[in-house]
Amino acid sequence: MSPRLRLSALLLPLGIAGCGGGGGGDTAAPTPPPAALQTPTLTWPEPAAIRWGTPLSAAQLNATASVAGSLAYTPAAGSQPEVGAQTLTVRFTPQDATRYAAVSTTRTLRVDKAVPQLRWDAPPALAQGSTLDASKLPTQPRALYGVQGAVDASSYARADGQPLASATAAAGSVALRARFVPTNGDRYEAAWVSTLLSVVPAPATARVDFGARRQAIDGFGGSAAWYYTPMNGARADVLFGTQGADALGLNILRLRIAPAAWNATAETADTGAWAAEMGNAVAAQARGAKVFASSWSPPASLKIVHPERRDPLWSGRLDPAQYGAYAKYLNAYIRYAAARGVTLHSISPQNEPDWDPTDYESCLWNADELRSWIANHGAAATAGSSTLLMAPESLNFSPATTEALLADPQAAARIGVLGGHLYGGVPQLSPAVLARGVPVWMTEHFLDSVNKSDAKTSWATSIDDALAIAHEVHESLAHGQYNAYVHWWLVNSSDAKPTGLIDANNKPNHFGIGLKHYSYFVRPGFVRVEATAQPMDGVRVSAYGGAQGQAVIVLSNEATAERSLTLAVNGSSTGWTPYRSTAQASFERLAPLNPSAGSLSLTLPARSLTTLVNLEYR
Repeated sequence: MSPRLRLSALLLPLGIAGCGGGGGGDTAAPTPPPAALQTPTLTWPEPAAIRWGTPLSAAQLNATASVAGSLAYTPAAGSQPEVGAQTLTVRFTPQDATRYAAVSTTRTLRVDKAVPQLRWDAPPALAQGSTLDASKLPTQPRALYGVQGAVDASSYARADGQPLASATAAAGSVALRARFVPTNGDRYEAAWVSTLLSVVPAPATARVDFGARRQAIDGFGGSAAWYYTPMNGARADVLFGTQGADALGLNILRLRIAPAAWNATAETADTGAWAAEMGNAVAAQARGAKVFASSWSPPASLKIVHPERRDPLWSGRLDPAQYGAYAKYLNAYIRYAAARGVTLHSISPQNEPDWDPTDYESCLWNADELRSWIANHGAAATAGSSTLLMAPESLNFSPATTEALLADPQAAARIGVLGGHLYGGVPQLSPAVLARGVPVWMTEHFLDSVNKSDAKTSWATSIDDALAIAHEVHESLAHGQYNAYVHWWLVNSSDAKPTGLIDANNKPNHFGIGLKHYSYFVRPGFVRVEATAQPMDGVRVSAYGGAQGQAVIVLSNEATAERSLTLAVNGSSTGWTPYRSTAQASFERLAPLNPSAGSLSLTLPARSLTTLVNLEYR
């Protein structure tokens, strides 16, 4: 109410008339007081915490009013609030100022320090017996995207916490860790980063020890998200089979949980939304594949929607009042899959909870929200099934989110698979994850072809693409010690611009060929064994053993010249069959090779992939 209206309300009841003639004349009738202005209702959910550098947007500035009018925020959208507890204010001005009063309210936003993205390139191989001075390593950790800082010199250690000097004790590979301390400690957290140091017994020699077991391998696969066309038998055989020249031998299928209408009263979902993609799960499982599913967005009815997105499924947050309902929704999906004959290996409540795209399904969760939901509702989501809960599936394998989940005993106990993506990051080894002992799956990444160009309307893959995906798989398994690698799409969305592993005619492109060098022979249940990961520049080696004496060694030569390499193999003395891919041939089977005194001499062609399989295996 304005000051002038308040004054009129005080004067008129006292009989003070308006100005006029002398006494005795008629006086004007008193003006009745105006009705009191109504106060509109403002609804503004408590904003989820953000990290420094995140601009304010409708994800935080999402108040609504009970009547028409305009909202003005302080700070405004686009501002980047500083670290700490920050006050957000909204001022609502009603369209009808004669009936409604303006009103303001506040919310508190927690702004956490940003976590720098770090990288530590693998140093050149070290000769066995050399002393190691961390300050003399030819490569050092660094932060990406211009973040300044330095490594804490006292933090260098083996990933298992042992002193760094013991890294040279035996030939093979050793994971090293160091702590990067940002210069701007007010805005950035210090963070750990790892790398893989190769120790060679002699120049141009790699050691492979099938008696030194590392992590179990759950397998390799790809996604059928938004793939509504049922796979015919021939396609499923190429993707998930191990017979025929084109078979890739994959054993993991990732599904999208399409947002289905949720009936809150009956606690049932419109399962028709799930039918199309589930048909492909039936085909994959029939060929021995594990099937897991990820949600890109909860149903709109369970969300606090993003008011600036034209589709309520795009962005927004899960309404905390609907946490329990969302667990029941995911459980309904598990039960629907079971009714179709599909036993889901695992289910993820959110694909990329830290990514806010503008044109497809998504939902934002911070680490606190995800931790709370998993701790309090994760068990209900998988109740009555053998399905594991997967989390967090962050965009770049966010270590901060993963560590927050594992630091909560109740949340950690609910997580059966730690999933993550490699966009904007590289595989890293996490001691917190190793200590927990939970499987780690890389569940999505797409590599653009080196032949892609904005000036081109089409392009083909090449051996360079095969080497690129093989490099990433190697780093994921040998350095990150992940248990599974899952590519983005299985089938090209357009053969002119390849995005999958096979084309419309079920022929593998070079991404499929590169992955096949692992997936065809390294089967579920195999174990990665110790091997000198990078015995020379451009050459990478990893090795795997099966329970029945099977042995597989995968080698890549990214150099533009051929390389000669000696493998000192312990634990498998039989002959080896090579399968080789170059610019001229794909997965070509070559004549068997026989070791001499436990060693195998190889010539690796320039820009090539080679998989060695012991003769007892195949």
